[in-house]
Amino acid sequence: MINVLIVDDEPFIRQGLKILIDWEEYGFKITGEATNGKEAISLLEDNNYDLIITDIKMPEVDGIELVEHIRNYKSKDLKIIILSGYYEFEYAKQAIRYNVVDYILKPIQKEELIRVLLEFKEAYNKEIKSAKDKKYTEQIALERHLNALCSGIYGQSDISYVEDKLPYCTNLRYMSIEISLNDEKFERLSKDERRKALKEFCETLKCYIAPYEKYAFLDVDKRNEIYGIGFIYTRNFSAQKKMSEKEYIVDLQEYMKSNQKYKFNVYIGQKVNRIDQISESFKSAIIAKSFQNYKNDKAIAYYDETSAVKSNTYGVKKEYMDELIHYTEENVVDKIDECVEKIYLNFQVHNINPKIISINIDYLLCRFIYLAKELDPDVDQEEVLHYISQCAFEESAVRGSAKHFKAFVKDFANYLAQLRQTNSHGVLKEVEREIEMHYMQNLSLKSLSEKYYINSAYLGQIFKKNHGISFKDYLNNYRIEKAGELLIRTNDKVCNIAQIVGYNNLDYFINKFVRLKGKTPLQYRKQFLKKTKEDC
Repeated sequence: MINVLIVDDEPFIRQGLKILIDWEEYGFKITGEATNGKEAISLLEDNNYDLIITDIKMPEVDGIELVEHIRNYKSKDLKIIILSGYYEFEYAKQAIRYNVVDYILKPIQKEELIRVLLEFKEAYNKEIKSAKDKKYTEQIALERHLNALCSGIYGQSDISYVEDKLPYCTNLRYMSIEISLNDEKFERLSKDERRKALKEFCETLKCYIAPYEKYAFLDVDKRNEIYGIGFIYTRNFSAQKKMSEKEYIVDLQEYMKSNQKYKFNVYIGQKVNRIDQISESFKSAIIAKSFQNYKNDKAIAYYDETSAVKSNTYGVKKEYMDELIHYTEENVVDKIDECVEKIYLNFQVHNINPKIISINIDYLLCRFIYLAKELDPDVDQEEVLHYISQCAFEESAVRGSAKHFKAFVKDFANYLAQLRQTNSHGVLKEVEREIEMHYMQNLSLKSLSEKYYINSAYLGQIFKKNHGISFKDYLNNYRIEKAGELLIRTNDKVCNIAQIVGYNNLDYFINKFVRLKGKTPLQYRKQFLKKTKEDC
């Protein structure tokens, strides 16, 4: 609804306006009344209105003075419609220089009022949409630059952009506020519902930190299927609320608990002095998260506290690690669960430092790669590493909870079991046929592996072994060949051909085409036409 303030010294005019039309039917709501400009100015101090409809001649402060005051002291953009009698029209024209949107002559006619309101509503809605689009575009751009800074891969342009958009860029901490993996209500949601829930979760946080909403953005760790928010905290936030840093974070936590329905955890990185150092705080927040997952206790985790932990041991007992490796090799699912539980309990009981935990996990991953090499000496180690990083980090397994680490290890055990299989020829033929039939669709190793009940890493291994190139390169080559045929056989535009063969990004398609064919699509077509003419 568009909120309206009516200003007129004559009560019957105000009452007549209210009953002349059904305001809400047209998308308006009268939320305030004033008998003169002075009262209106007072109302504007404590209330927000989208539109003011004001008379010209009123006692104390008239309509012109009211408009002048609004433009000079309140808002250059607040929308105003003038009411004026026939003989006041010349006087009313003075208001034009103050950018009023329209005027209505008295006595007010129903049709005229509706016309003016509908014209205003159309223009107002366009303006609101344009402002929202601009704000959204600016927020996306800011998030892109913040992501670059958090990842540690940035340039001077990223620093300059962020410093220009954010008023406070010193004494910072990166915080990750994540919906808990153990929240049953959230786990039952579909992916689309989760995305919607995350947006609402983010809006709740932004309400708390207003007017500094720009400091909050969707989680920057794209590898992880984590539903959370990145938040760059600065000391100014707590100072303005007259709180200490810890009081501010506890207050934020309580606010989030009261205003949204999902369990969540807060991981707080180390303090840094400048925005170009925020990647250090981001990395340390991940370490705080790792330690919290292994410890499985408080909802707020500070890196400062984990870095001070004194370990009572140098790591997990070797026999626990060896047991897990053995049962992974044998693909004994129940025993894998037992071993992981034993290892995580060891982390907790002995209060092991996160850096030591990381070394233990890295040791396990190296042993897993060695197992794959033992089963197939020709296995591509790079492919195995890619699989481990993709599979593990997608599910937060390597640096996360016991639940996700179990899932990762069992998936890897299944991968090893499939490496032992020798009859892969039939599956490869099916995959090749899929590419021939559906190359223009969003094909991936993951989707094909699910369709043919085969591990994605194993499928990638045997595909590369058979064709000498990766699945991705094979698919790209096939698409470019098909694009070449279409360039020769049809007069379709290059952008249409790109979409037909499966590329939504025209620049990406052209780059791939040039790399494989040595010339742009248009050059390729012209060369063929020229050669055809010469042959004729």
